[in-house]
Amino acid sequence: MPKLTVRFNDNEVIEGEATDLSLDSPDFHLQVSGHASNNHGAWIPLPAVKRLSLASGPADAHAEEADKMVAVRFTDGEVIRGYLNGSLQHHRYGMTMTLYSQDKRSMDVVGIPYTSLKALWYLKSWDGRPPGFQAQGAATPPLLQLLGDVREVTRLYQAGHITREEFISRRRSLIDRF
Repeated sequence: MPKLTVRFNDNEVIEGEATDLSLDSPDFHLQVSGHASNNHGAWIPLPAVKRLSLASGPADAHAEEADKMVAVRFTDGEVIRGYLNGSLQHHRYGMTMTLYSQDKRSMDVVGIPYTSLKALWYLKSWDGRPPGFQAQGAATPPLLQLLGDVREVTRLYQAGHITREEFISRRRSLIDRF
């Protein structure tokens, strides 16, 4: 049975094994691993799932072929960035893909139900901020990096992706860097 990690829409995480997992089916049965829980199994409807981690580890030999920079955006505002190598497969209720990290040293095979996916964006660069606010490594003055970070936190708050408390906490930690 394939082992997997299920992240629900409310960010609860559970690990287990699924005998017949298919994103062509609206639900699946998970045998829960570990003895810390009273549960030993569950029928899980895909609309309750945010993401399935099917496998992860060091990058394989196909990492060098991965040339499509992507950002997977979820309906709750979370974003996962990585390289896609042509492994994107569409199913009736979701999609599966192999994502390589930005440094191409690690990889994750994920399943994403369409109900939790906002979009899969193809990127030109990792930093989508306007040119004056993009990080350019060591050549960028620290003040410009700080201003870009403050602007990004403000944008996230105004868009409703983070709470007021989280906004204040992040902004305070950024200002402390000044």
